[in-house]
Amino acid sequence: MVDIFDEVDEDLRAERMGRFARRYAIAFIVFGALLIVGVAGWQVWLWHRNQEDAKAATAFIAVLDKAAERGSAANRLAIAHEFGAVAESSPAGYAALSRLNQASLLADAGQLGQAETIWNGLMNDGSINPVLRQVATLGWAAHEIDTAEPSLIQARLEVLAAEGNPWRPIALQYLALLDLRIGHRDDAERTLQEVANDISTPDDMRRMANGLAQALGAPATTE
Repeated sequence: MVDIFDEVDEDLRAERMGRFARRYAIAFIVFGALLIVGVAGWQVWLWHRNQEDAKAATAFIAVLDKAAERGSAANRLAIAHEFGAVAESSPAGYAALSRLNQASLLADAGQLGQAETIWNGLMNDGSINPVLRQVATLGWAAHEIDTAEPSLIQARLEVLAAEGNPWRPIALQYLALLDLRIGHRDDAERTLQEVANDISTPDDMRRMANGLAQALGAPATTE
């Protein structure tokens, strides 16, 4: 994380402060002393935060390496608990990333209820990065597309399926799966064809959508 104060030439800043202080004499010196104490405290806080970020990054990556090979359900559950511990001791960004991984591992280990609690907490936390909140929505949808209330799934995914949203292709494919679940086969086919025909969608997603649409009886999409 870049410290904004590093962008400022300290010598030049001190020289300007000195000239201004001499101009306004004793009154400014008193105020300036208080200001310097405040700035010093801010600098110390930023340094501390940077140290905390570095520590959190190291801890997060260490657990992420373990998660690369998830192994048995018991192993996934153990790694999920490690991500939980990282989240407890990390700044907001790394805490959210840790929670996302924790939820995924819990769900894969059969602890869907615990995972859902984490996803809901992230989705409803207005203090974290909106992108991470959207990733939480997709993680939740991926694991609960067959079980959650259809109206809730649709409400959450339609936001991500809006024009211009980077998650649109994934959200549309999940919505197509939801249509299949509730018996709207034609709607699912149309949605999948929309993804397959969208040249802004990554090629692998277009191929996947095209394959699913063909399985439902749609004609093949030409590249």
